[in-house]
Amino acid sequence: MLNRTSLPVVPMLLGSLLLLGEPAMSQSRSSQPAPPTPTGQPTGQWVPFQSDKGGFSVLMPSQPTERVQTVNTGTGVVNTYLFSTTLDGGSTNFTVSYVDLPKSVESMPENLVLEAIASGITGDERFKVLSERVIKLNDYNGREIKVESQKKSIVQHRTYIVKQRIYQIAVEVPAVNQARFAGEVERFLNSFKLL
Repeated sequence: MLNRTSLPVVPMLLGSLLLLGEPAMSQSRSSQPAPPTPTGQPTGQWVPFQSDKGGFSVLMPSQPTERVQTVNTGTGVVNTYLFSTTLDGGSTNFTVSYVDLPKSVESMPENLVLEAIASGITGDERFKVLSERVIKLNDYNGREIKVESQKKSIVQHRTYIVKQRIYQIAVEVPAVNQARFAGEVERFLNSFKLL
């Protein structure tokens, strides 16, 4: 049976990724990131990144920095694992994150969790929704949402539910550079694979 009191937990767990900046409530653990591309131009020399613990692989412009965001929710402590890197002097951000659903949310229907995440993004007044669609990764359901932020950047965001884990893949690009980085955005989003 669906525990509707746990529904607000889902957007709270996942909302930090869209901000793509430093999380407000975090405990960080960083690996050594590669420096941003000095020319500020897209590069063809991307690196494969794999997280055995996270169960995924992805291509990124450089070795990502890992952060762990710990959030106290009404259902207990939840850790979100974020892997991010940048291009263009830090103005273009590439982020993958995952979080395991707390026990109180595990029994929620998958479509309800995806709708809660989508509503958390599309209902945010800081974003203008440009597109939204249903997607799949292998046999797993997901959503893709593209928004424009108040600071005139375009965020393309994919969410997948894989058993009791939620993966989010997002790219933030200044709107003026959207065409220039279109190939890199697609390369990153489409390279995400499950192990």
